[in-house]
Amino acid sequence: MSNISDQNFEIRTFEEFLPELQTRGWSILRPEAIDDDPARTLGRIGKIVPQYNGQITFDVTYKKGFEDAPYSQSMNGLGAHTEAPGYEPPPKYLALYCHRQARCGKGQTLLADGVRFYDTVLDESLRSWADTNEVEFVAATKPGDTERRTFTAKIRGEHDSEPVMRFSYNLFRYGNVNPSAADVAEADRLKDTPLSRIAELGEAWFGDNLTPVLIPEGCMMVWNNHRLIHGRGEYTDPARHLTRYWIA
Repeated sequence: MSNISDQNFEIRTFEEFLPELQTRGWSILRPEAIDDDPARTLGRIGKIVPQYNGQITFDVTYKKGFEDAPYSQSMNGLGAHTEAPGYEPPPKYLALYCHRQARCGKGQTLLADGVRFYDTVLDESLRSWADTNEVEFVAATKPGDTERRTFTAKIRGEHDSEPVMRFSYNLFRYGNVNPSAADVAEADRLKDTPLSRIAELGEAWFGDNLTPVLIPEGCMMVWNNHRLIHGRGEYTDPARHLTRYWIA
């Protein structure tokens, strides 16, 4: 599929953006439709809530020290996941405001319908297991942190009578939403579990069904985090810089 940045889509107002977000599950706001403070624009969708760092913003850009970890502040690719699966509820929407895209042309945000995967693709035996068992979602603030947030819930739940998908390739394979290099190295200890099999099936399906989006600079993409799973392609330009927001 073509990247959104390769398409000449029209400038859209917030009133045009919102129906697309609600029906397709994701949409992009052009600079002309974003306030000087993007949080003000997002406040029209819902309440902005603090993230793992306790702040309402998080810089998605390269930081030294995470070269061997599948983490947002590395340049590595990120496996399929929903944001903050250990929160109750997880943020309804996730937003990325793009300050500067990677000049290598990589680092796309990847999206696919996680609810559809669970309801129609996941095989019967694993779906039966997941319908019956709760999962302990463990998340360090960043790889290597000893302080961890935990929450127990089923992969497929509901909030306000709408489906909520909780998926984390990292958690299901490595035991932590933000695994350290040591967690990744010890992945074999979990390889035969139902969660590991769901992770591998989900990651394979995600790779075959994703939409890649290279967010244009000065634009902001928002998507439904209760419905869509997302990931990121690897990149090589350390100056890539986006700001992340969570919206309840």
